[in-house]
Amino acid sequence: MTWVRDDRADWQILDVTGRDPADSTSARHWVQDRIAAFGEEHRIDTLLVAGELLENAYQHAGGPAQVRLRLRHEPCEITVAVADTAGGVPRLRVPDDGGGRGLVLVDQLCSSWGVSHHDDGKLVWGRVGCAGTGFACPDRHDAGS
Repeated sequence: MTWVRDDRADWQILDVTGRDPADSTSARHWVQDRIAAFGEEHRIDTLLVAGELLENAYQHAGGPAQVRLRLRHEPCEITVAVADTAGGVPRLRVPDDGGGRGLVLVDQLCSSWGVSHHDDGKLVWGRVGCAGTGFACPDRHDAGS
């Protein structure tokens, strides 16, 4: 994905090269390691969102190109994003035997989510908010930002 140099400042980025869905395990561990200081509820929600976005990239886009994380403290939120090189627009749909549950889950867990398109693909992202949940946002130093 194309980045303007300043856009990268608050993001942690993992380049993903594998096209096999089994490769998502290392990406999930990478996310888990970076959000370890957040409350359990936020870690679980973030890992579920990351897993769904990764799965969608493998299933519908030939695999992810990057996983990105932004940990913010004002307001307290975790943004997880998965970049791929495919076009298309992920859409919410009524779940059935063929699937459709992933984005419904992302929609329920995230305070917001969306898609941004670029010349070399798209970025699907979701924000897990910490504010108002009863769990304190970790100190900047503890959260790895």
